Amino acid sequence: MNNDFSNVLFIGPQNTYGGIGAVLRTYKNNMLHFNFIATHKGHSKIVSTLYFIYSLYKINIFLLRNNHIKIVHVHSASKGSMIRKMMITLFALLYQKISVFHMHGGQFKAYYSELTWSKFIFRKLLNAAHLFICLTEEWKQYYENELGIKNVLVLGNPIDVQSNLFLKPLGNELKLLFLGSINSNKGIFDLLDYLETNAYFIKGKISLTIAGTGEEERLHELINASKNKHNIQFLGFVEAQLKQSAIALCDVFILPSYFEGLPVSILEAMSHGKPVIATNVGGVASVVKVNQSGWLFDAGEFSQLDQILDEIINQKFPLKEFQINAYNIAKTFSSQNILSDLSKVYNKLLN
Repeated sequence: MNNDFSNVLFIGPQNTYGGIGAVLRTYKNNMLHFNFIATHKGHSKIVSTLYFIYSLYKINIFLLRNNHIKIVHVHSASKGSMIRKMMITLFALLYQKISVFHMHGGQFKAYYSELTWSKFIFRKLLNAAHLFICLTEEWKQYYENELGIKNVLVLGNPIDVQSNLFLKPLGNELKLLFLGSINSNKGIFDLLDYLETNAYFIKGKISLTIAGTGEEERLHELINASKNKHNIQFLGFVEAQLKQSAIALCDVFILPSYFEGLPVSILEAMSHGKPVIATNVGGVASVVKVNQSGWLFDAGEFSQLDQILDEIINQKFPLKEFQINAYNIAKTFSSQNILSDLSKVYNKLLN
C-alpha cells in the first residue's frame, strides 16, 4: 500500500476524544505525510468562532504555499461542524482543488429533519463536493434517497486490529464495558438507571466499567447514589494501552446510544473479539450482527436488555463463535484495508 498522502489536506476537529479524532489519529499514525488543519477546539461559541476564522486564514495560506495539494478532505459531524465544513468545501472549490466531504455525524437525520427552507441549500452544497463519503451502506441509501446526493461512497472507519485473538471465557460475573462520550445521547445515564432494576446486577452477577469524558460530574452523582455502586467502575478518559487493557478485561462491550454513525469504539472492541450489545441506530447493524457477533435493541427500550443479559449470563449462545465473528468483522476495518481503499479513491479522483 502506498502511504504517501502528501497531496491531500485533511480538515477536522482538534479533538482527541471523539470518533472523528480517533479516525484522524489512525490516519496520522499510518501515513507517511499527514497534512492537517483543525477548525474547531470545542471551547465557547465566541472562542470557537474566532478559532474557525483563524483556521480559514491558515487554510488559505497553506493552499497558497503548497501547490502540490490536489485534494481537500474535510471530516464533518452534524450541526455547527457541518456548516463549517461546507464553507471549507466551497473554499477548496475556489482554489480549484478536489473536495471530499466525509460525514461522520450520527445525528444528521434528526438535524436535517428540523431544517426548513435551508434544506435546499444543504443539498446543493453537499452535491457541490466532488465526492461525499459516508460510513455504511445504510447511510448511503439515506443520503441518496432523502437528499439526492449522487456522488456517495461508503468508507468505513479505520482501526488498528489486534494481531492475536484471545478467547476469554465467561466467569461468574459478566463484565460489561462502556467506552464513549459521557452524555445523554450515548445512553450511559439511562443504562445506569436500568441496571439499578436488573436482578443480575443487584445480585452482583454483572459489573459495569465506564471509560470516557464529558458530563463526568453528573456521572459521579449517579454512581454515588447507586445502591450497587460497588459494581460500577469509572476510569475516566483512557487511550493507548489503558484503553486496550480495559477492552481486553471485559466480556461484552455495550453502547446504548440514541444516535450513531459507525462507532469506532464498537470496532475497537470487536478487534479484541468482544461481542457487542448496542442499539440499532445509524450504521451499527452493519457490524453488530444479531446471532453472530452481538445483540441489538431499540434505542431507549432498556427493558429489551432483560432477555439479552439473561441469554449471556446463562450462556445460551455460542461464545467462541461470537468472539471469532466479531474479530473477523473488525479485520475488514483494519487501517491497512481502509487506507488502501482511500488511496484508490484518491487516485480515481485525480485521474
